Amino acid sequence: MSPNPYPLFSISQKDTPEQIERRTGMLIRLYLKTNNPFLAEAIVEHINAILAFPRFIIDIKQRCALRRLAAHWHCIAWIDSVANESATLVKH
Repeated sequence: MSPNPYPLFSISQKDTPEQIERRTGMLIRLYLKTNNPFLAEAIVEHINAILAFPRFIIDIKQRCALRRLAAHWHCIAWIDSVANESATLVKH
């Protein structure tokens, strides 16, 4: 079984940018309740998927803001994974 408890939030080739954008918002709201590193990584993947559609976001400033947002969530995912590892080491 996959260690990711949220496989429902995977990205399909059939997904439109609007669907991915909506799902990203749902993931962010879910993350605020659970602080799970898998969710933070899923947010990064969703933002990168939105950026992969070249004609969806034409404004270069908005594309740069999304790239910074993806980097921000990548850092959050890393911090959460390190915190989870250290919490499991303390328990043992």
